[in-house]
Amino acid sequence: MIYLAIFSLLFSYVYEDNDSLIVQNDSLIICGDHQYNIKVHISNAGKLKVTRWSAAADSFGKLNINAPVIIIEDSSSIMGSELGYFGAYMNSHSWGYGPGGGGAGGVSGGAGGGGAYGGNGGLGGDIYGGAGGVAYGDPADTIIDIGSGGGAGRLSALDGAGGDGGAEICLRAQHMLLDSSYILTNGQRGHDGSVEAGGGGAGGGVMLWADSMVISYVAITANGGNGGDGAYGGGGGAGGGRIKIFYTDSLDTTYLSMSVQSGNPGTGAYGNPEPGSSGTIYIAPIVGIEEIASGLEPRFFLQSHIITYQTIVHVAKPPVILHLYDATGCLVKSFRLRKTTECLKLRDLAQGVYFLKLGLKDNRVEKIILLK
Repeated sequence: MIYLAIFSLLFSYVYEDNDSLIVQNDSLIICGDHQYNIKVHISNAGKLKVTRWSAAADSFGKLNINAPVIIIEDSSSIMGSELGYFGAYMNSHSWGYGPGGGGAGGVSGGAGGGGAYGGNGGLGGDIYGGAGGVAYGDPADTIIDIGSGGGAGRLSALDGAGGDGGAEICLRAQHMLLDSSYILTNGQRGHDGSVEAGGGGAGGGVMLWADSMVISYVAITANGGNGGDGAYGGGGGAGGGRIKIFYTDSLDTTYLSMSVQSGNPGTGAYGNPEPGSSGTIYIAPIVGIEEIASGLEPRFFLQSHIITYQTIVHVAKPPVILHLYDATGCLVKSFRLRKTTECLKLRDLAQGVYFLKLGLKDNRVEKIILLK
């Protein structure tokens, strides 16, 4: 027993100073802005949990970490689900908190609307269902935010409470490694009501930003919460959140799963509650200061990152071979380009994020293509 206790002490711990944050086989509740001079290392099922949002403290519901090196591996996680803006829970504040808070159901009978962030929230059920929240923020800027709460169901007095939104999680580093781990900031399901239910809470926000980034077997989710169930009116589903990934030099992904799904509406005998809208995923290179100063000419560029079925590629020095990989790192297509300007036809590909690389798979990611 003594040896087991010593083993546990050696391999389960949390250490933090100005230089490093190390969490191994343990958990830490944390919020606000944190700058470390050397590294952040979360391993062996270590867990960071964001402090729940509170109107009394601006740092709550948010986690922003900046360090030269960030490593999250071995089934470790950052948890921000249901820790964002509150859903409605009192008669004096019967709509959801946050810029995209869901509307309250009418006093004559209506379920709460879903909260919003990356996507709009859905309308609540029954005759006087609460309006869904409206999406806010920009899908492509370098700002991330918290998901808003769902509205409450009402029939003269508050019935079902709204679900809470997801938290804000931002990681910035020179070198980032995420391996066999996950980041969750989903919205909460709206609460059931005896008559009128509450709307779901919106998915939160995740932003990863590094010079070089390796992501392997990682799941990132910012889904909206479902609406609650009520005898008369079901709550509206919430909107999905936002996921943003920025890199300066290289991005390497293998089996990366990202989800910003909308919440489904709840059930009720009257009216037609609505689902929320899906959130947004944005992946893009950020040009570094050295590249701007040196005036380096890119080896090729795309007409647009956001396309429907085809994109125009401009090549500096043909002939070249371009390889297209999906979000799991699997090779999908190869293109041999013999001219300086050619059109890539991608009509047969499914919706999703694809990575375009020059030459071998080990080369850095050159461009991102998002099929909508």
